[in-house]
Amino acid sequence: MISVREKTVGIYVASSIYDKKTGKKYHYMKEEKVLQVGAALTNERISADALVDCTGDNISEKNKQYCELTGLYWIWKNAPEDYVGLVQYRRHFVFPPDWLQRMISNEVDVILPVPLYVAPSVAENYRERHCAEDWDYMMEYLRGNNMEDYMAAQKVFGQNLYSPCNMLVAKREILFELCRWLFPIVDAVAEHGGKKEDSYQNRYPGFLSERLITCFFEKCRTEYKVVYANKNFLAM
Repeated sequence: MISVREKTVGIYVASSIYDKKTGKKYHYMKEEKVLQVGAALTNERISADALVDCTGDNISEKNKQYCELTGLYWIWKNAPEDYVGLVQYRRHFVFPPDWLQRMISNEVDVILPVPLYVAPSVAENYRERHCAEDWDYMMEYLRGNNMEDYMAAQKVFGQNLYSPCNMLVAKREILFELCRWLFPIVDAVAEHGGKKEDSYQNRYPGFLSERLITCFFEKCRTEYKVVYANKNFLAM
């Protein structure tokens, strides 16, 4: 059996200078590391010891649109650990103390948040809440580039469940496979959709990726062992 001592872990907590204080102080797990996202857009730093997403290969300057995805990209290109993950300053996984040993012992490849139910479907819920044109272009992009991906997306997005918040913990090589698949799609849609005047809707690359991450692991279900964990939400 592989020992926890033989493995390194980095769960990166996407945080920014604009984060509001939470009403209850959160005690970080020892594996969690604060990563300031959008760091290229400001000279202000969260703290002297916080990591920043503007070092190495990065897309930090896209943070106003890509949200925590600039952190995910940074992890992909720069994180050295065997197991890597992304959470948010107000959203963290709820893990038992021996979570890593359980993950290793049970040969788990990926941990995702417990899926969220939406109606009438994942696709129509997105199209009602956000710009339908961006969603439709994403689907056209998938159909034009990989029919297998398109068919998987049609199936997943026609149902009612997806894992929200762009949160996950995975074996390093599997997170990298996800990113190699995910970012070309998101980049293509962002290039087509451009910037939105509404600052919330301008975050559509991050909203789309929540659904795409679910799609990726559904289409790879026979390749990877995926489990789900609860997450907390720290109120203001």
